[in-house]
Amino acid sequence: MYITIKSIKKTLGKYIEITDLYIGLPILMIFLTMFSFSNLRLISLIFLTIGIFILIPIQLSKKNRMYKVIALIMKYIFKTKNYIFLK
Repeated sequence: MYITIKSIKKTLGKYIEITDLYIGLPILMIFLTMFSFSNLRLISLIFLTIGIFILIPIQLSKKNRMYKVIALIMKYIFKTKNYIFLK
């Protein structure tokens, strides 16, 4: 008998992946550090809002987190483009 695995993704439950923790924990630590200073509280709340937004799961493609889709969009926008004009 063989033991089979559905996918090789490392998950912690149904929706949380290890890569989400690699991104989420530094965002949380930066937020807590920034929020502890009174003059940076508004900026830290904006930072936390953006951090939560990029971790939203979406059903747009196989890339299932917003930060992955944003990375694909940035890669498409900033890639070198070669234009060929023919007459």
